[in-house]
Amino acid sequence: MVISGKASSVNTKLATLLLTALLSGCTVGPDYTPPTSQLPEHWIESAGFRKTPGSSSEWWKKFNDPTLNRLIREAILNNLDLKQTYTRIVEAREQRTVAIAAGLPIVSTKTSVSRRLNNAGQSGSGGLPGGYGFGGYTDILQLGFDVSWEIDLFGSIRRSVEAAQASLEAEVENSRDILITLLGDVARYYIEMRRDQRLLEVTRENLRLQSETARLTRISVEAGLSHTLEAAQADALVAQTQATLPQYETQRKQAMYQIELLLGKQPGALKNLLESEQPMPVTPEYIAASLPSELLRRRPDIRKAERELAQTNANVGVAVADMYPKFNIAAFLGLQNTQLTDITALGKSWSAAGTLTTPVFNWGKIQANITAKEAQHDQALLSYQSTVLGALKEVESNLVAYAQEKQRCASLAQAVASNRLALALSQERYRSGLTSFLNVLDSERTLFSAESDWVASQAQVSSDMIAIYKALGGGWETALADSGDIARSNDTVNPLMIAPLR
Repeated sequence: MVISGKASSVNTKLATLLLTALLSGCTVGPDYTPPTSQLPEHWIESAGFRKTPGSSSEWWKKFNDPTLNRLIREAILNNLDLKQTYTRIVEAREQRTVAIAAGLPIVSTKTSVSRRLNNAGQSGSGGLPGGYGFGGYTDILQLGFDVSWEIDLFGSIRRSVEAAQASLEAEVENSRDILITLLGDVARYYIEMRRDQRLLEVTRENLRLQSETARLTRISVEAGLSHTLEAAQADALVAQTQATLPQYETQRKQAMYQIELLLGKQPGALKNLLESEQPMPVTPEYIAASLPSELLRRRPDIRKAERELAQTNANVGVAVADMYPKFNIAAFLGLQNTQLTDITALGKSWSAAGTLTTPVFNWGKIQANITAKEAQHDQALLSYQSTVLGALKEVESNLVAYAQEKQRCASLAQAVASNRLALALSQERYRSGLTSFLNVLDSERTLFSAESDWVASQAQVSSDMIAIYKALGGGWETALADSGDIARSNDTVNPLMIAPLR
C-alpha cells in the first residue's frame, strides 16, 4: 500500500505502524548456552609437575637462551602464516559490519526520468498540473532520496549479527592457536639444530679418539706387534663413525632453514646467527603450569570450537526466522515535476510504502534448511567435545613422555660415564696384554653410541617440555604483548591486540 500527501492522519498511522513493529519484535530460534565439560581435578601423569597458575606464559624464557628469545620475537613479527590470520580477522570484522548494516535503514539518491501514456478514452494532449494527463504522453522527472528498511520483527538480522560476532571471535582464537603452534615450532627446531651441532661435536671427538687408535694400531702392525686384522677393524670403525657426519650436518641445516621459514626469511638469512656453536638450552628441573580446570580458558583451539558452536546456534535462529513474516518499509523524499526547468523547491514530493511478506508454500525448503543448520550445530557440539578430550589426552601423553624421557636421560648419563671408564680400562688392559683389541673397539663403539643417545635424549626432554606447554595453551598472552610492542614501533596494527578477550 502506498501512502502520499500531507494529511496528518497518514503520518500518525505510519508512525504507529513503525512503533508497533519495533516493540513487537522478538528473536526466534534457540538461545545459546555454553557447553559444560567435566574435567579431572588434577593430571594423572603429574610427576615433576608443579602447579603454578599463569607461569607458562613465557615458557621459552625458561631455557635462558637469548638467541631463542630473539627468534621467538622475530617469528611473532614476521611469520607469514600468522599474518594471514590477521587478515582473516579483518575480513571477519567487516562481515560483522555487513550483518549489522542489514538491520539499519539504507539511504540512497534517486534521479529518474519517465514518460507515461495516459489514455482515458479521450483524444488530445490536455493534462492536469503535476504530471497527470489524459489522452497523451506525460514526462515525469524525480530527484531526491530513497530510504529502505527491513524491520527485524523476528530476529533474523539479530541472529545474523550474533553469528558474525561468533565467527569473528573464532578467527581471533584461530590466530592464537596458530601463534602457539608457531612458538612451539620455533623452539623445537632450534633445539633440534643445537642437538645436531652437539652431535657433530660428539662425533668429531669420538672420531679423533678412534683415528688415534687406528694410527697406533698401524704402527703396531708395522712393528710386527699386531695383526693386520686389528688395523682393518680400527679403520672400519673410523669410517663407520665418519659416515654419521653428513647425516647430522644435513639435519642441522634443514632445521636452520625451517627456522628461517618460520621467521619469514630466505634460506641463509640467519646463517651468521645460527651457525655459531652454542650449547643446547638447559631444560628446567620442573614444569610449572595450570590445572585441568583452566584448560578450557587457556587453549585457543577449545575456545575456537566453542565460538564455532555459538555461530552454528545463531545460524539455526536465522533459518527459523525464515518461517515468519518479513516487513519492509520504503520511502521517497524529493522533488518532482514534468519539466527539468520546473524542478524547484515548489515541486516537493514524498511517498511511503510498507510490504509484509509471509512464506506460504516452498516445497519444504525452509524446514530442510532448519534441519541442516541443526545438524551443523550437532556437528559443532561433537567437534567441541572431541577437542576437549583431545586436549586432555595431549597433555597427559606429553607429561608421561617428559617424565619417562627424563629417567632415560639420567640413565644414559650414567651409561656415558661408565663407558668412558670402560674404554680407559680396556685400553690399559690391551696395552698390558690382558685383553684383545676387539674389546677396545667395542668400548669405543659403545661410548660413541651412548654419548650420541645421551645428546639426543637431552634434546628430547626439551622437546617434550615444549610439547607440554603447547598442549596447555601457554604463551599466547605474553606473545601478543610482544607483538603489540613491535607493531606499535612499526606504526602497524595487530588485529589480535584489539580483539575482544572472553
